[in-house]
Amino acid sequence: MKKIILFYFLILATTAFSQVGIGTTEPGAQLDIVASDKDSPSSIDGILIPRLKKFTAQNPGSAQHGMLIFLSENFNNSPSGFYYWHHRENIWKSIVDDAKAANFYKPNSTESPGNIVDNIFREGNIGIGTEEIESKLQIAINPDDSQDIKKGLEIDNNNSAETRNTYGIEIRNRSKTNAIKYGIKLNISGEGEGERYGLHLNTNKTTGSSDIFGIYNKVGRTEGANSNNYGILTEIGTSTGRGNIYGIYARAEGNSSSRVFAGYFAGRIGIGRTQAEEYIFPDSRGAENQILVSDNSGNLNWKHNHTRNFISTGSQTGTYTIGEEVYFLRINPNISSITFPDASSNKGRELVLIGKGSSTTPLNFVNGDKLDDMQDNSITSKSNGKILTIISIGTRWLLIDRSN
Repeated sequence: MKKIILFYFLILATTAFSQVGIGTTEPGAQLDIVASDKDSPSSIDGILIPRLKKFTAQNPGSAQHGMLIFLSENFNNSPSGFYYWHHRENIWKSIVDDAKAANFYKPNSTESPGNIVDNIFREGNIGIGTEEIESKLQIAINPDDSQDIKKGLEIDNNNSAETRNTYGIEIRNRSKTNAIKYGIKLNISGEGEGERYGLHLNTNKTTGSSDIFGIYNKVGRTEGANSNNYGILTEIGTSTGRGNIYGIYARAEGNSSSRVFAGYFAGRIGIGRTQAEEYIFPDSRGAENQILVSDNSGNLNWKHNHTRNFISTGSQTGTYTIGEEVYFLRINPNISSITFPDASSNKGRELVLIGKGSSTTPLNFVNGDKLDDMQDNSITSKSNGKILTIISIGTRWLLIDRSN
């Protein structure tokens, strides 16, 4: 009897402190189950977890924390599948739901996409290459990243559909801010010495008759905005800038049958540094042989070429200097002398001097110029009451007509 008791004691002691192997004599864990044939397993090579049609009426306790069951049928809102008892949360938890718990979900669900073809969404923000996240998607290429990575973002739209509009990027800013609003804001640093492009577009089209646009910029309705409105506003350079500086540089090429314009404006054009200095082109074409003439407000108007500018010395006294605006000059008696502009910089310019009264007005010249008649007789004064028609030949002024 003592021998039998000792035998069972040895068996129990061995069982309590040894590993259990099923299908193997060398278990590698507390319980090690090995299939009968790994390459050709049979239909019974596996483990059957207790199968229940519903959860237990009385919840398990702390000793069952982690206990595994298989719910063989749908029960209440719990679908069939593996569950384990989570005592801290006092709930049967689905292994599948836990496995699906992820940082991304399928749209309109809390399920993990589970494959690479499902759509995904995330409520949080995403940082790639940075932990300083200030946007929904923030991408950073850091100095110690691979130098083969030179693009923060690349989009290649190779959609083969032929009946729909396609986009590389579509941006809509529908924010309600009262501060500045941007569609796209670019900031290109000055580091390095290569060329810089704020925006580099390459648009191609080889067939068809539909239009092609390098940039199509459409600013919405402006009648309710009491402000300055710009289709394009360009600023470049400073007062100390060097090199060739262009606000806009346009080049257009085409064959002889094409309408080719480096610039085309369907509306008025204003040019000037400030509004007080501007001059404004009309938005209609003139008639044959008309020229553009500026009025005192800076408006350019189409006029026939028979119009000449008329200036009077008025009430001025002393010496009167002929300016760029003079063609006809009426000289009043209170003028003491008339000074002519430089002949060399006014070659081809015509002047008509109309004297009033009976006195004589001396004529002054600059840079060695003089006034000669057709016989090369020098003229140094003008008799008032006379009309002199004078032209610059570049080296001097020449009288071409004298009349009363």
